[in-house]
Amino acid sequence: MKHREFIQPTPEEIERRRAMYAQAEELGIDLLSFDEQKWKSSHRKDVWDAVFCLGTGQTIPTELRERLLQYRKIS
Repeated sequence: MKHREFIQPTPEEIERRRAMYAQAEELGIDLLSFDEQKWKSSHRKDVWDAVFCLGTGQTIPTELRERLLQYRKIS
């Protein structure tokens, strides 16, 4: 087995990850359990776009945020 060094994340990185998971939860996206089979293709694309924005530290566009909140209300 290859020995690997564990790099401790900085407090800033930990806070950034917490904020990312909180924002995903607010939009009805579970980043730990991702079952895209239950979504229509338009919803699936919106979720993937939001996950990309969250993972890269970008702001989720307003229209996308509104659509995701609507999906959350429906389900």
